[in-house]
Amino acid sequence: MSRIFRIAGLSILCMPICYALGGEVADRPNIVMIFSDDQRFDAVGYTGNEAIQTPNLDHLARSALVFTNCFVNTSICAVNRANVLTGQYPARHGIDDFHKTFTSVQLEESVPGRLQAAGYQTAFFGKWGVGDSPENTHAGAAVFDYWAGQPKQTNYFHESDCRYVNFNGFTRPLDDLCDCPEDSRGTAGHEVRIGRENLVDPIHVDSQVTPLHVQRFLDGRDQSRPFCMLLFFKSPHGPMGDWDPALADAIDSSKIMLPAAATSANAQREPDIVKESLGWSPERLENPGQFTRHIEDYYRSIASMDLGVGRVMDHLKQRGLAENTVVLFTSDNGYFTGEHGLKGKWLMYEPSLRVPGFLYDPRVNRGQSSDRLIITTDFSVTMLALAGIDVPESMTGRNLSILITNPEADWRQDFFYDHPYGHGGRIPRTLGVRNLTYSYTRYIDPSPPFEQLFDLQVDPDQLNNLIENSEYSDLLDELRKRCDQLAAEVGPIP
Repeated sequence: MSRIFRIAGLSILCMPICYALGGEVADRPNIVMIFSDDQRFDAVGYTGNEAIQTPNLDHLARSALVFTNCFVNTSICAVNRANVLTGQYPARHGIDDFHKTFTSVQLEESVPGRLQAAGYQTAFFGKWGVGDSPENTHAGAAVFDYWAGQPKQTNYFHESDCRYVNFNGFTRPLDDLCDCPEDSRGTAGHEVRIGRENLVDPIHVDSQVTPLHVQRFLDGRDQSRPFCMLLFFKSPHGPMGDWDPALADAIDSSKIMLPAAATSANAQREPDIVKESLGWSPERLENPGQFTRHIEDYYRSIASMDLGVGRVMDHLKQRGLAENTVVLFTSDNGYFTGEHGLKGKWLMYEPSLRVPGFLYDPRVNRGQSSDRLIITTDFSVTMLALAGIDVPESMTGRNLSILITNPEADWRQDFFYDHPYGHGGRIPRTLGVRNLTYSYTRYIDPSPPFEQLFDLQVDPDQLNNLIENSEYSDLLDELRKRCDQLAAEVGPIP
């Protein structure tokens, strides 16, 4: 029976089994979740970006429901990975830095834990990102039948005979940590290495290693069970130069443009709390050549991931699995390319907040787009809904598949942003609300808090803070209250 529960102040209809296709209820599909790292909303070909080549994501997008207003709950990798795994905000799951990790109960109640308990064979590939250490990373394997994750930031290049590359992820206990030799800085193994130096036969983690592990999983899986594969790619996170050499020509440098609002004059207008934060580096705007080289590497890294996506899809097709495999795609956070004088992410400006996203269901096979406000935890809830699993009240999100069959379905009009990680004071902690027209940000460390209010329709680059404008005082009061309301709703369950 369908049931109604309340999330962020709105009632939601949770469909307990997959939406009907052709009048019949579909069998439980296989599920693939593609989760990239630091990929801004326009850094993919299907958005119209002519400087980058992502033919495999573009191919899926042509038959997918593409989300043009897709955002993150938290713009930082560790916390937002915890968000998507649990379907919760950090105030509820408690992961607010790079070192905290899930309890065994949290893992059992996570998205992969619930899928596994419901009969799905679960597999993880790539950057886990929660808990940092090998011990904490390995704890996540408890809810996966196949494990191909690595700790910390993972590494782009591995020796072809690396222990991680050749480990069979079905095996327990785990003995899978990278044992590659030192890089030029003397860093070895699973610690964060840079480049291919000292590797005899280097292979790329996103374009080669992950597809290899996927092949191993598909060949060894229980064919009587549906499966869920979480592909947590490292790309396009730094180090930027560590892309697959085969993708050197996968960009058109002549089409790379500095964002119009990314100027030194605009950077200097930023409030002190932004100027003093990690990532503010307006000097980069004075060197267009350096900027172009950075974006070239950034796009080549995304192209490397796209090549891996294509190889994964080929493995599915070769085994006759593609037609019953739903693919979801998004990123853990956006990325600044000079806007506001910033690099990186973290802050509640649009380039950091917005990410690409789509839902591809070959059983429906229709290309369309939606401008509804989508957040990371919607992907969490959708995975459970696709599997016919009741979504618990502890999760905050909506079933995206509803928008395929009913594009005009009732949907959220705003969403809550929470960035609790301060990095020793180098990143200002923020809360906020973003709706269809306005963006309200509260920097919680100063006393009193520093606030920003932007009209996104007339000021999409967020250059004119309206906090002191008396014409917006009523709206400001409303958004302050809404921020507090949403913060309470996504916090601890009584």
